[in-house]
Amino acid sequence: MADSKGLTGRIVVCAPASLPGFFNDDCFGACALCGVLVRHRPYVPQHRSLICLLCFLKHAEPGDSCEITAESLEELDAIGFGIRH
Repeated sequence: MADSKGLTGRIVVCAPASLPGFFNDDCFGACALCGVLVRHRPYVPQHRSLICLLCFLKHAEPGDSCEITAESLEELDAIGFGIRH
């Protein structure tokens, strides 16, 4: 996402808190762009801009991408949404 959006550093794309969660230890914050309540995992590093999925899709530019952390991949595997081949 472009720096012109007022964001600095790396971002974390988060699920809106209104969606059901899979884990009891989810953390919550606000989307840095629209302010909607979002949920994220406790291992997300501090000092990152939290962005809701909708804002990422709306503001992402061609060529922007997301990185999925190793912790996220392990949790996706554990709940049956594994994406490893």
